Amino acid sequence: MADHLYQSRAVAWLLTVSLVSLVSDSSDCFAEPPITALAFSNDFQQVTAGSQHGLVRIAWPSRAFVAKKDVELDSIHDISFSPDGKNLLVAGGSPGSSGVVQLRGWPDLELRQVWSEHQDVVYQVAWRDDGQEWISVSWDGYANVTRLNATASHVTMTSHSGPVFAATYLDAETIATAGTDRTIAVWNAATGVPSRILRQHTGTVHALAVQPVSSAGQERFLASASEDRTVRFWQPNQGRMVRFQRFSSVPRSIAWSKDGAWLVVGCDDGQVVRLDPVSLKTTNVAEFKERVLNVLVGANNDWLCLSAGFETLAIELPE
Repeated sequence: MADHLYQSRAVAWLLTVSLVSLVSDSSDCFAEPPITALAFSNDFQQVTAGSQHGLVRIAWPSRAFVAKKDVELDSIHDISFSPDGKNLLVAGGSPGSSGVVQLRGWPDLELRQVWSEHQDVVYQVAWRDDGQEWISVSWDGYANVTRLNATASHVTMTSHSGPVFAATYLDAETIATAGTDRTIAVWNAATGVPSRILRQHTGTVHALAVQPVSSAGQERFLASASEDRTVRFWQPNQGRMVRFQRFSSVPRSIAWSKDGAWLVVGCDDGQVVRLDPVSLKTTNVAEFKERVLNVLVGANNDWLCLSAGFETLAIELPE
């Protein structure tokens, strides 16, 4: 999407919609803010939002309330749909006490299985592309790999020296994780043994995101966002940082466009920026008064769904 398109549509970003107006005027049928997790359904027809008050399904892009579900978790930090769209993982738990991952059906959100192996809050979960296993990372410093129908994890990675906040599959055999120890560990999903440790960040790493597609023959970039106020682009299998962009405040959340041409970055100062991974050119596309906790890119790269602070669930950039 061209820069002038964002500029000409700047007024559209004023259509910030509060959680209450998105789902209902009745206080007993919506998940109250702050919204700590967001996910598009695989068909991009709904958004699922998570908070300490449960899950809410919202039609997209009409923004009509669909349903609410109590999940009996003190906190929710991530929601991830399975590749076939039939299930979703809900991750969270009780700080200092337990970390929980729930498997729920879609669209009924009924509970199907629970894993409670982590000793502290689970911050992120990510599916392998075939939907047969997934990774969970926690404040307890561990990263667990679990098969879909198993009752317990079969691999645990223990190389991080502090809480782990971010995880993603680089391919079917390789996982990247990151957290407060300022490193990105690239490791074998079958053994839990790191092959590379990427150390250029100087602050906690909050988010990781793998480029969906890349130029023919080129390794996909891994993007990372850190407390050091940088977003860095890596060739993880080579252990090389390619380039980085520094921001005026901490980049908290990142998401790739579906064609891999650009990255959306949500920052603690409320800025939402489009970042070109090659030229590092930035385009401001939104501004809030609160930190941007989550950012999603729609199916055709023309919608963004965001959560910021205590008041906002989503904004949109329509055609």
